[in-house]
Amino acid sequence: MKLAIGLGALAVLLVGGCSAPAPEVPVPPLTPPVVADPVSVSIPKLAAVSDLMYLGRDEAGALEVPPVETPEVAGWYAGDKIDEDGDETKPGQRGSAVIAAHVDGLTPTGEKGQPGLFAKLSTLVPGDEVFVEQEGGTQLRFVVESVEAFAKAELPSERIYRADDAVRLNLVTCGGAFDEASGHYVDNIVAFAKLA
Repeated sequence: MKLAIGLGALAVLLVGGCSAPAPEVPVPPLTPPVVADPVSVSIPKLAAVSDLMYLGRDEAGALEVPPVETPEVAGWYAGDKIDEDGDETKPGQRGSAVIAAHVDGLTPTGEKGQPGLFAKLSTLVPGDEVFVEQEGGTQLRFVVESVEAFAKAELPSERIYRADDAVRLNLVTCGGAFDEASGHYVDNIVAFAKLA
């Protein structure tokens, strides 16, 4: 008899236990996957290939650019590698990675007019491919979604550095008319691409 009562009590306890709220178990925050640094970029349509240097921000807080004396070299915005603020996105991470290169630069004799790596960036069209090689040899394939020109004063930074769930790559260079007084182009050309 005691055994029957014990089993009945156990059955009530088990049924009652199933309907009780479970204790709260802390869930560890999601850790983003480790993504290797990018080492090179290539754009087959433009026959453009370059190793990538790190870029930070200049004194005004704008994106640095590679040296004008080496217009054939591109760089990626690697904020934390330069100023340790952790606001960069690597190609292959969620969000928008940014690679910049010149439309033109200085010749070896110091004269303006040497074509830059992104001299023909504005000729890309949706569907064109961009490849980024990472440390370790992994190659990422991005596909251009749009190419747009913006006056430098109206550059949509929130769109270029967008932080969302997509894996994006935005290529930036100068464009438009050249302002002799300032020594700079008046526009920026941006090719917006997404991981394929």
